[in-house]
Amino acid sequence: MSTELKAGRTPWLVFIAGVCLAGMSPNLANAQSLPSAPTGIVIPIPISNTSASPPIAPSPRARARANVLPRAHSRDIPKSEYTSLPTNDRITDPATTGSLPDAGTLGTRTLSGFASLVAKGAITVRDSAPSNCLPGNLREVVADVASKFGPVSVESTHRSTGRNWRAGGARHSLHLSCRAIDFRVRTRTSGVMAYLRGRPEVGGLKIYRNGIIHIDNGSRRSW
Repeated sequence: MSTELKAGRTPWLVFIAGVCLAGMSPNLANAQSLPSAPTGIVIPIPISNTSASPPIAPSPRARARANVLPRAHSRDIPKSEYTSLPTNDRITDPATTGSLPDAGTLGTRTLSGFASLVAKGAITVRDSAPSNCLPGNLREVVADVASKFGPVSVESTHRSTGRNWRAGGARHSLHLSCRAIDFRVRTRTSGVMAYLRGRPEVGGLKIYRNGIIHIDNGSRRSW
């Protein structure tokens, strides 16, 4: 090949080589820009934000709103049952407490009247003589007799029809309806009878030969 032919082809080869290099340059740039994978152990280091600003205090309007929010739910809270109790400086004032019991006397009450004297043994009641069915005024009369004249023994109260017949009771005896009491006293009966005649609660009044005293709340009579 002649020298002139080689010199004529040289510009053309240079042009083609330049075009090829231009097409490959973006790929080479991307290949060089890829990050390399880290090697070894990577330890994260926390970085404190030294430029953080201090917290901002809430505005007066925000504080007022925060105070109002709990009140919106106050309807769901049950009302206190003891809001009307007096304060400590007025708890002993009778004008304030009214009929409230005195705390110093709570637990000191004892049985009174008939039940109290039965518990103390001043009144003894036979097992066959129920006392709960008796009128309260007759039980109080027996209790007063025991208080004034000494121990009382209740012998008979309510009777069935058969027992009343065997005891020789009247056909329409008030023992049948538990409105009569037969009892004994351990003292002279004359004073007890005089006392019972003055009690308006006592209707029928009688003393038998064996010393048993009968009282009932029927009409005033003696036989």
